[in-house]
Amino acid sequence: MDLDRIEQLLAKYWDCETTLEEEKELRKFFNSDSVPTRWQAIAPLFRYYEHEKKNGQLDGLFDEQVLAQIDTKRAESTGDKGKVVRMFYDIAKVAAVVLILVTAGYFVREEYLNKKDKMDPYIADTFEDPKEAFEETKKALMLISKNFNKGRKEVEKVGVFSEAQEKIKETEAL
Repeated sequence: MDLDRIEQLLAKYWDCETTLEEEKELRKFFNSDSVPTRWQAIAPLFRYYEHEKKNGQLDGLFDEQVLAQIDTKRAESTGDKGKVVRMFYDIAKVAAVVLILVTAGYFVREEYLNKKDKMDPYIADTFEDPKEAFEETKKALMLISKNFNKGRKEVEKVGVFSEAQEKIKETEAL
C-alpha cells in the first residue's frame, strides 16, 4: 500500500475529516502485518475498533432489559409516594419564602423603631407644663434679640464708615 496515501489519510483522520471508506482503508492497513515502525504505536487503536466491531455486538436482550428498567423507574416515580414528596417540597418552598419575608419585616421594623427613638428628642415635647415652656421660649427669644441688637450696632459702625468713605470720594472728585 502507498505509505504517502496512508500518511495523508492519517492527517485527515486526526482532523476528523475522513470518510467512512477512508477509515475502512486505514483499518485494513493497520490490521495487516506490514505496519511500519513509525506507526506501530497507533496500530492497536485501529485493531481495537476492528475487534470490537466483530466481538462487541449487543444481544437483543439488552434493549429489552433497558426498556424494562425504564418502565419500572417510571412506575416508581409516578406513584403516590412521589406526589407526597413533591407536595412536601412545594410546602417547604412556600414556608421558606414566608420565613424570609417575616424575618425581613422584623428587621425593617426594628430599624424603623431605632430611627424613631433617635429622632424623638427633636420632635417630642420637653416640658410638661405649658407655662414653663412659654417662659423657656421667651428666654431663647430674648437671647436672640440681644445678639441681634449687638449685630445691628456693629452694622451701624460699618454704615458710619461707609458714609465717611463717601464724603472722601466726593471731596476728591471736586
